[in-house]
Amino acid sequence: MANPTLDLQQLRAFTLVVQTGSFSAAASRLHRTQSAVSHSVRKLEESAKVRLLDRRNREVRPTEEGQRLYRACESVFSTLDAAEEELQRDRKRAEGRIRLGATVEFGCSVLMRYIQPFLEAHPGIEMDFHLSHDLLKPLQREDLDLAIDCGEHPLAELERTPLFREAYMVACSPAYLAAHRIHDPSDLARCTVLSLDKECAWWERFLTALPKARRPKFGRVVAINHIRGLITAAVNGIGVLIAPSYSLQGELERRALVPLFPAIRPVEDRFWLYQKVAKSRLAKHQLLKEYLVELNPTEFGA
Repeated sequence: MANPTLDLQQLRAFTLVVQTGSFSAAASRLHRTQSAVSHSVRKLEESAKVRLLDRRNREVRPTEEGQRLYRACESVFSTLDAAEEELQRDRKRAEGRIRLGATVEFGCSVLMRYIQPFLEAHPGIEMDFHLSHDLLKPLQREDLDLAIDCGEHPLAELERTPLFREAYMVACSPAYLAAHRIHDPSDLARCTVLSLDKECAWWERFLTALPKARRPKFGRVVAINHIRGLITAAVNGIGVLIAPSYSLQGELERRALVPLFPAIRPVEDRFWLYQKVAKSRLAKHQLLKEYLVELNPTEFGA
């Protein structure tokens, strides 16, 4: 009887090379040497009698034939992972590691406060967390298993589950409010505005909630590229900020910040849970999704 044309270990190596974009990263995942992974892929190409990877310009990309094989491999390995779980026959005893990504401020302010009950309920699941503002690329190359992100990524390869709405608030320190006598959005034109970007695209969610005639033209803008930096700057009287309401809870409770314009509701974002469609059947993923969907953090006004 003839041997199978395609070797499973070679397919696994090829799949990881495509996901990570390099032989060295794939080798690290497989705990093998880079030359061993390169050899596996070369043998796979010889067996398939077709070139699967384009290795020019120090970049590794799948050819058209490689893309077709990669899509098939994603389906095959996800099915095998699900079948391995099914053999356990007890869904509540799901085991394995989940690499969960989340935006930095959400991860620090909310996720770490609410994830412990899930971990206690499922001791067989080990979780690692990756907090970053760049979650899509790590998810696509499978450095992450799932990601909680407020950006919309309408890609066919991703399953998207709605989670929480993200409300925003304009605030400043009590001393800054008293010194600048801020009563109306038009007063912001003579204030220092704190923003993630110099162009104030960060403030659009507030500006679009106002009639055009009431939208202030900002004068001085201080750009700070991290929400926690914006908050610290506002607390210390540098200017006025807009930030997710949940990120300001501690400062509001101790009166280090006070809300401005409570009658104006900035445009809300929504958090989504993303994962590869091919992996959505895994029991550990389903359990985490069910937990997060039912979660109602008080920071979101639930």
